[in-house]
Amino acid sequence: MITQPFVIFSLIAALSFGLSQIANKFSSKHTISDPWILLFYQELCFLPFLFIYPILFKVGFPRDGIEYVLLYAVAFFTGNIFFTRAIYKLDISSIAPFFQLQTALIAIMAFIFLKERFPVNNYLYVTIMIIGSILVAIDEKMSIKSYFKIGILLIIMQQILHASSNIFAGFGLKEMNQFTFLFWGDLLSALMVLILIPMMGISKFKVNFTQIKPLLIGGFFSTVGATSLFTAFQTN
Repeated sequence: MITQPFVIFSLIAALSFGLSQIANKFSSKHTISDPWILLFYQELCFLPFLFIYPILFKVGFPRDGIEYVLLYAVAFFTGNIFFTRAIYKLDISSIAPFFQLQTALIAIMAFIFLKERFPVNNYLYVTIMIIGSILVAIDEKMSIKSYFKIGILLIIMQQILHASSNIFAGFGLKEMNQFTFLFWGDLLSALMVLILIPMMGISKFKVNFTQIKPLLIGGFFSTVGATSLFTAFQTN
């Protein structure tokens, strides 16, 4: 049986995003104690890799569909805020299963908004993913209340927002190629973090290079993951 290209790209994306989140969690635990400062450098460390796109691929300025680029950027950045807060409250082993929930949410939103239809067994998988996310959040006392802890709620909000950003991407990719959308969408999303400077004062963001090295590694894997994910969208 020949594996479809979009499946391969999706698997590469999942692996890359997983490694990126591990790098971010390492930073939260060992190098940067303030979630806002982590968010700031997480976004900035992504930018050097983002500028590889215009060098290697065809990237233009979006004349049509720019509203989807803006919506994507806002949803993605807001989701990153929730994620950054969550990793200070949860172990990576508790966070990882919820990325399956995002896959389920994308499938549901694609059905509603993009009018995409999948085989019946795909919706069975979606149901299993949702049930699974509930089960991994329940503590050893089998209390459903553990699903509503602040850390769990934060990661669920992140998954909803990032799933929404992927739906906006689905609309945007009908108007432009994946690299144009990815470059401008992620550039706008990353630059939104600059609003933290007047809010907190620039002196708060003084760190040494050692502290942000894990975030640079995370930025690299995020770039690989995003490239693979959007390529999967285009080849599906």
